[in-house]
Amino acid sequence: MTKTLFIICLIGMLSSCSSHEDNIDPNLMGIWKLSEVNNDPGDGSGVFLKVSSDKTLSFKEHKIITSNGSLCENTITSDTPSKGTFELNENSSLSGKIKSPDCNRLLSEVHFEIKESVLYVYYSCIEGCKAKYIKQK
Repeated sequence: MTKTLFIICLIGMLSSCSSHEDNIDPNLMGIWKLSEVNNDPGDGSGVFLKVSSDKTLSFKEHKIITSNGSLCENTITSDTPSKGTFELNENSSLSGKIKSPDCNRLLSEVHFEIKESVLYVYYSCIEGCKAKYIKQK
C-alpha cells in the first residue's frame, strides 16, 4: 500500500509541473512577415517606411526562432537563413530578447515586443533601427 501511494504521489507531482513554455502567449507563436523598417539617421527623425520583402520570423516551440534573413540586422533581404532562441521578459509573455550564434558581439542585443498585433523588433545599432512585422494567417 505504501509503494502504491508513493507512486501515485510521484506521478501527481511530475504531471503537475509546468514549464516556463506554458507562459508563451499563443499570439507570439507563428510566422511574422516584415512590413516596415525604421533606420534613424541618428537625430531621432527616422520614420517607419513600408518595404517589399519576403523576410519572415518564425517563433516556434521550445523557444526556437528562425528567419529566412538575418536575425541580427535590420535588413530586408531573405537570402541568409538564421536561427536562434528567444527569452521572454519576466513581466510579459509578449516581449523579450532574441539570441543567435549568427550575431556578433556588437549586434547581439535584439529585443522584441508585440503592441496592437504588430511585432516590433529593436536591433542593436549606433542609431535607432527597428522593424515592424505582421502576423501571417
